[in-house]
Amino acid sequence: MTAQRQQKILVIDEANYTRLILDQILTGSGYKVAVTQDNSEAMQYISSELPDIILLSLRPNDTMGVSTLRILKDYFRLRLDIAQGAEPAIIILSNLKDTRQNREIQSVGVANVLFKPLSMHELLDTIKEVIENKKQVIVRERQKIMLLDSETRSQQFLQSVLADDSYDIESADSEAEFMARIKHRRYDLSIIDLASLEDSVIEVLKTMMGIAEEMPIVTIATSADRVSHDDLKEIGVQVHFIKPLNIDVFRTEVDALLRVLPEETSEQEDQEPPAEPPAEPSAESSAESSAESDS
Repeated sequence: MTAQRQQKILVIDEANYTRLILDQILTGSGYKVAVTQDNSEAMQYISSELPDIILLSLRPNDTMGVSTLRILKDYFRLRLDIAQGAEPAIIILSNLKDTRQNREIQSVGVANVLFKPLSMHELLDTIKEVIENKKQVIVRERQKIMLLDSETRSQQFLQSVLADDSYDIESADSEAEFMARIKHRRYDLSIIDLASLEDSVIEVLKTMMGIAEEMPIVTIATSADRVSHDDLKEIGVQVHFIKPLNIDVFRTEVDALLRVLPEETSEQEDQEPPAEPPAEPSAESSAESSAESDS
């Protein structure tokens, strides 16, 4: 049986006592916990070890905490190599309800907001729920489509046709840019307008297939391109379309090529967060009150 991976939680809270309480409760519940007091310490930790969940504590008129939230979100947006399900979920621990601060953090985007004084049962249940939801996102990772079309208007049109929560669509304007992308990132499907290729269509397609052997290719051409279906099929092109496109058929063919979702790994199947809450969760309320008076 595959060993369960210990879930990692990063706590960001400027109050020493609150950090101590959260560390004790979460560690006692089976999580691997790291505690930091500001965005500088948090970023230093994240750069070396990626947590599964971040608990970020905010206080009234706490501009530093909101700034930390924005820094975290911007960092993960820039880290394309950890995108698509690897970005840690952020849970906000907030002092006040119905404040401008809470509206702002919701606009930035977080997994959940819990209000103080905290119930440790609620916190542990929320963490468990977030982990379960995150596992589902990983299993249903958005499939990546690479689109090559040198005409901006055509490119935008095809992106709008394929717009779907299941697809992550990137585009390239040139053959060279397309080649560079598929060399450094895996794509589940490519769509190529043959008018965008600079050299011999068949030879260029062969080169692309050599770079990304398992990537299915869909091609689009005008009658002026004069590339036969048989030639394209012979080198392994899955589907070929002639303009003007039948949009319904086009979308159906793309969906059919991408209909198989990534399989769950055994690690994902075995990842279960600790189920048992700590023995004395009620102690948190007084501890949190003390922490608030310290801050």
